[in-house]
Formats: sequence, structure tokens, C-alpha cells
Amino acid sequence: MHRVTSLVTSMLVAVALLGLAGTTAVALTAISRANDRVTSTRALVSQFALLREALSEEAFAEAGYRRSGSDEAWQRVESAVAAMPLLIQEVRQQVPASNGIALSQLGVLNARYVRQLRATRDSMTTDADDRVAGPALDAMRSLLEATISKHRDAVTEATVQQADLTQRLSVLLSSVFALAFAVLVWVFRLDHREQRRLRHESAEHRTRALTDPLTGLPNRAALLSTMAAELGRPDTQAALLFLDLDRFKPVNDTWGHHAGDAVLQQVATRLQDAVREDDFAARLGGDEFAVFLPRGGGAEAIEARILAAFTTPFDVAGEPYDLRTSIGMARSSSAEQGPDELLRLADEALYRAKRARCR
Repeated sequence: MHRVTSLVTSMLVAVALLGLAGTTAVALTAISRANDRVTSTRALVSQFALLREALSEEAFAEAGYRRSGSDEAWQRVESAVAAMPLLIQEVRQQVPASNGIALSQLGVLNARYVRQLRATRDSMTTDADDRVAGPALDAMRSLLEATISKHRDAVTEATVQQADLTQRLSVLLSSVFALAFAVLVWVFRLDHREQRRLRHESAEHRTRALTDPLTGLPNRAALLSTMAAELGRPDTQAALLFLDLDRFKPVNDTWGHHAGDAVLQQVATRLQDAVREDDFAARLGGDEFAVFLPRGGGAEAIEARILAAFTTPFDVAGEPYDLRTSIGMARSSSAEQGPDELLRLADEALYRAKRARCR
């Protein structure tokens, strides 16, 4: 069960993180594309703006020649009109092919403009009000203005789409992040609950492993563990009382094991009432019990209280029954004395006590 829960938890975390990472990647890609579109459309406007500046240079050179009629002014005209085809070719290489028609038209118009200029050079005077080459120049200007206006509209549209996309992706990312965070919180709580359950189960298993299921007293393993911890101290003065019930077998033989179990439970209750808070009462098995006294002092008084607790008859199947116990006592003599040795000494003392009672 724990393995399945861990697997589910890991899968949920992975899905949440992958979803967040995937959404972020898609969002960044979309924003990047939107930025590229805005940048590219702005670059188109800039390229055609360069052509418009070159066109203005041609018009300015023509106007200068009309005013002066000098050879120097005509050289400026030639330089201006020669620069335009080169710039058109350069722009063609940097803009999408969809702009090819406009650039071709611009090249044709510029060539016509150049032919008209050269054909009317001698007739250009400062008094002339009409420009022979004017229509071609105006056509190029109209073409460029229309193209620039179209690309500016594209920039505006791309910018609006970019802003709308950014807003939508911000909402999406916030939602996905909130969902992923909620999943991670839920997974954390699930894992915390599972860990708490495991700790509780572990504590229960340990308790069951160290507890006698019939009487609820600690068992032999718990007694030995407690004794080992206390007897390892150099200044230990611990003592151990080993108890064995007298006349307990007839209870099982006469009234059955159910009645015997009830008597053992009564013994455990009286034993707990007779010992001190620091003393450790345990059932070793069958009708054998033990009381470990870590402080050791007052062991004789505790023994007397236990014997006194057995003077009151026990309830066996609704009838009073006189049950007694024999007790063997052993004291710890050194820190090197282990639990098994102290238990052996107490068992020998119990044997001597039972023999003394039989005399």
C-alpha cells in the first residue's frame, strides 16, 4: 500500500511539474514568435523608410539642378538616381518575397524617372513650373507611402496580438501555476498523512511486539530491553522480583482456559496497583510475572505489597478463589551483570522460595 501511494504521489508531482514546464515552454515560444513578428514588421517599415529617404534625395537633387543648372548639381542627380537601384536590390534581399512586386514596380518607376530626367535635362530651366519627371516621382512616392502604411498597419496588428497573447498566456500560466501548486500541496499533505500513518502503524507494531496481548503488560522482550538499558549504568542498584502463581493450574483444569485468562488479567491489575510509577511490571509467559525496580530501594516493601494484594480472593467464574504467589528477588551487583544473569538469579531465588513454602 505504501509503495502504491508513493508511486501515485511521484506520478502526480511529475505530472504537475511537466504540465507547468510544458505550459511555460509553449508560452515562451508563443511570446517569442509574437516578438519576432513585431520585430520583423517593424524592420520592413524601416527598410521601406530607407527607400523613401532615397526617393527624397532624388527629388532634392532634381530640385537643386532645376535651380542652378550646373554640372555639379547634375552629378548629384546622377548619384541620387544611381543609388536607388542598389538600395532596392539590398532591400529585396532583406525583406520577405511577398514584397517583391512592390520593389519591382519601384524599380520600373525609378528607371522611367531616370530616363525622363536625362531626356529633359536640357529643357530644365529655373523658370519652368512643370516637372517633366514629376509623374514618375509621384508614382514612386505613392507606392512607397502605400507600402509603408500597409506595414505600419501590420506592426499595429502584431503589437495588439502580442499584447493580447501576453495577457492570455499570463492568465494561463497563473492558472497552471496555481493548479500545479495546489497539486503539490495536496501531494505534500497526502505524503505527510501517509508518513504519519506509517509512524502510527510502526508504533503500534512496536507496542504489539513488546506487549502481552492478554494482560496488556509489557512482555519478556520489553522487560529485557528495559533491564539492559538500566543495568548498563555504572551506579545501578536495580532489583528484580520474579513471580510464579501457586494453585493456578486447577483453575484451567476446573473452569477452563477462559477462566484462567480472566485470572491472569486480574493478577496484572493487582500487580500494577502494587508497584510504584517507576517500577516495570511484565508478564513473562504462562503464570510467570516479573517486576523490575530500576532504583532497587524499597524492593522488600514492594514485595510485601504484592503478597498483600494476593490475600484477597480472585473471581473465578463468579466464585471466590484463593490464589497465592511465590516471589524470588535478585539485586544487581555490578554494571557488567546483564539482564539474563539477573533474571537467572531471580529465578533461582523463586525456586528457593517455592521450596521453602512447600516445607
